[in-house]
Amino acid sequence: MDSAEASATGVCFQCGGGVTAAQRSCSFCGMPVLPEMLGAPRESSPPPGIGAAPLPQPTLTLGTASHERRIGRKPVLIAVAAAAALVLVATGIAVVSRLTADTPKSTVQDYFDALGDGDAARALQLVSRGDEVDTAKYPLLTDAALADRAARPSEVEVGDATEDNTMYGEDASTVPVTYHALGTTVQLKVPVVKAAKGDGYQLVAPLVQLSLKGVAGRAVTVNGIALSAASQDEVIAFPGGYQAQAGGTALLAPASVTALPVDSGFGWESELDFGDPQLAPDAHEKIASAVRSSIDRCAASTEAAPAGCPFSTYVGGSDVSVRWSITTYPAITEDASSIAWLGTGDQVPISDDGTGSAHWTATYTDYSGARQTESGDTSFRIYGYAQATGSDIRVALN
Repeated sequence: MDSAEASATGVCFQCGGGVTAAQRSCSFCGMPVLPEMLGAPRESSPPPGIGAAPLPQPTLTLGTASHERRIGRKPVLIAVAAAAALVLVATGIAVVSRLTADTPKSTVQDYFDALGDGDAARALQLVSRGDEVDTAKYPLLTDAALADRAARPSEVEVGDATEDNTMYGEDASTVPVTYHALGTTVQLKVPVVKAAKGDGYQLVAPLVQLSLKGVAGRAVTVNGIALSAASQDEVIAFPGGYQAQAGGTALLAPASVTALPVDSGFGWESELDFGDPQLAPDAHEKIASAVRSSIDRCAASTEAAPAGCPFSTYVGGSDVSVRWSITTYPAITEDASSIAWLGTGDQVPISDDGTGSAHWTATYTDYSGARQTESGDTSFRIYGYAQATGSDIRVALN
């Protein structure tokens, strides 16, 4: 073999490695070096030179081919695939195999990839019956609810699937997931089942049930999405982290809370507890003023027992007329923290220190027809509630 023939180069049909005519086998995988690897026929032929015919190249033919051409076709296809693989590896491109069927693990990874990209629609496509979700009813299952990157799942690690047919029947499995959101680590187990159509998989209820506590009638937003009063009873969200705000009113101060999902074993849950409501900074003065105005309206009555008022007296006879005057206005206290356990919504119970007193003077006609006058003093207590009405506060006394 002369030097020109020995230095001829080609591609190994098995691994795609480079080979030369001087080699008996591929130095990468050990496959014998065949003439076809070098573009030469198996039969001996004179070395190329002046007046010699060029070396025949492998060709891809359609239809029936001779035995010799079928031999040449398979190696060249293998060589092309191997060479392409080498190019991908050499350029650092990660090859994600979607040539094979999806798996429970890959489906879970796709779901969290979609959430990380802020793509709610793509995420719901991987959820069993996700195409039936009414995002108008569940506004936290939209792209807008994934706008804050800090609240999306990040640094996601998906574990291997474990067969689990205890809840979702045959072919079901669970896949462990760890992610970060709002600077905290979350661990969940994702149920996966065979898709109703096709050969893929779908996730079973990979959504979080949010419960709201301590709202007290205030407007609520979660991850920037406003929740209507009607939607606050059933709040469903994607897994991630949750930043919630309860807006302030004339009566109550605003509040905020952050929360993360937990796996209860029967689903994913997260509690958004705003804690005991607190009065707005100037609410006490407004309540005290409203109570005083209510007492004054009662004192303007000429009835012995004014309706809806904290004080009254008994006067015998007929044609009774009473003149009231307030001797002492009581000091008012509020208990906003009791809203939660009393279940009074946005109504704050109010009471007093027991110092309220009023003086009364009554004129009436006695049994003989004579007009009489009597007077006296009575103490009274304040009980009732305060409620925001727009930018003001209304009080109702018992």
